[in-house]
Amino acid sequence: MDWMYSNCSATAQRGALDWRPRFKSAVLPVFHWLYDRVASGKETARVLESTGGPNYQELLGKELAEMGNSEMWRAGKATRALRPKQAAKAISADTKGVGGRSEN
Repeated sequence: MDWMYSNCSATAQRGALDWRPRFKSAVLPVFHWLYDRVASGKETARVLESTGGPNYQELLGKELAEMGNSEMWRAGKATRALRPKQAAKAISADTKGVGGRSEN
């Protein structure tokens, strides 16, 4: 978590800190509901039911397309298209964060 926060913009850091209590109170009931569904096996049953059909891939594609064509995802795609194009940075033995871990 500390790595994530330290690598965000000051705006994102400030927003995360300032809005954390409101988001926590807003999503906590959803997480309690989801936990209950996982603990009771209802989520597993839903996954098995939805993935077991012969036309699962087709239905999944429709659901994903619906989400991908939503205003939020279209806005994200348009925003990412505005990013400056840069060549990938060269990775060497001295590059930080790509060497894995020597221990956990």
